Amino acid sequence: MSAAVRLLGAALVAFSGWAAGWWLTEKKRRRLAALEQLERLIALVQDEIVYRAAPLSEILALLKARRDMPGLCLEECGQLEAFSCPPGLDRPAWDQLEGFFTRLGSAAGQEEARHCAYYLKRCALLREGARQEYEQAKQLYTKAGLCCGVLAALMLF
Repeated sequence: MSAAVRLLGAALVAFSGWAAGWWLTEKKRRRLAALEQLERLIALVQDEIVYRAAPLSEILALLKARRDMPGLCLEECGQLEAFSCPPGLDRPAWDQLEGFFTRLGSAAGQEEARHCAYYLKRCALLREGARQEYEQAKQLYTKAGLCCGVLAALMLF
């Protein structure tokens, strides 16, 4: 009986290591998804400003009606200028993009278009870095977590 309990405990420790690696990989995936959605949002705002000269309240209503950016929690947003950090995004990345929202609507049309283009490029760079991190995490984290779990199980067994 004791050997079966110990074996079950060792399996649980190994599984916990794998689960920790999977959780870290999912965190990287959520960060990538948030950056992709933010990039899409910035591009849509830029298009609405440049081609329709739409006011920000109308742009926000249009964005809320779309269903392809669920991770950004736009339903809770009252003003586009007061948009807050999405749940899947880390603070350092948000610090680089927050200025887009705080300065939105403070300039004329052509200046606003340049402002959007600048933050669109910045978001694309962040997204590309996040994509590379996610690809590395996919290859490494679950395997490393499983290995650490197995090693811990062997030490305990």
